[in-house]
Amino acid sequence: MNLLIMISFILSALLGILRGLDLLFWTDPVSGMCVAGSVWLRYAGLAAAVLTAIVAGRSSSWDGEELRTQRTSAGAAAWLAALGFGLAGVTRLLLGMTGIAALVRALLELFCAVWMGLLARNWLRKGPWHRPTRSLVPAVLGSVLFYWCVLSRFMENSSSWHRAAPTAAVWQMLAALVFLASLARSLYLPGTTDDRTLCAAALTAFALCLCWELPQLVLGGTAELPEILAGAGLCFVGALGGVCAFYLTRNTVWKPGRKNGRHSVG
Repeated sequence: MNLLIMISFILSALLGILRGLDLLFWTDPVSGMCVAGSVWLRYAGLAAAVLTAIVAGRSSSWDGEELRTQRTSAGAAAWLAALGFGLAGVTRLLLGMTGIAALVRALLELFCAVWMGLLARNWLRKGPWHRPTRSLVPAVLGSVLFYWCVLSRFMENSSSWHRAAPTAAVWQMLAALVFLASLARSLYLPGTTDDRTLCAAALTAFALCLCWELPQLVLGGTAELPEILAGAGLCFVGALGGVCAFYLTRNTVWKPGRKNGRHSVG
């Protein structure tokens, strides 16, 4: 595997560990305000992980064909993401959460669950690869959730530079949106997409949607069940990003002083 890809995975995992320690000792989990240290240290860690993911993802040419075949681990991650978003949408409706925004989000979560389920079905199915659906409409509808969440965050205006979590949530939703849009294009329109962009987006989603979100989900003091379920779904989108990045890059090695080359590992 390319050295930069390995560094990106390691740095993302380190980001998650440090965020967990931060929530345990140096950040108030309820308010999200920093108790010790500068909030800019948190943003520096986020920026380092994101920039490394982008540079690593665009460091060489990758083969999108690696994703257009049976991939059990990718299918499992997609199914779990579908379960998380599906339960979040259903729970939001069953709890009778009032307001047009809550209703729209619940419906979009259900659309996202359907899209993730279709992806999972294809990756888990044996035999020749076929597009998940004839039309791109399910992929578009399934990705709109993250666009809506970005808009909602700005409309709610609850973010503050001194509260890293709400601000990072915007980054997370944008990362998930770009990753799923790039993935859909690669699966539906092979040969028309830049697989380096897909790899960079997948690594960024892994860093932000899984490594940053998981300690936030466990230790961040989220009380509402729909938000917990949606957070779990986001984590599995991040896990899917990590799996996709692994398959895209696993046959590429890096040697000092030489150009990147592709080598089969069997």
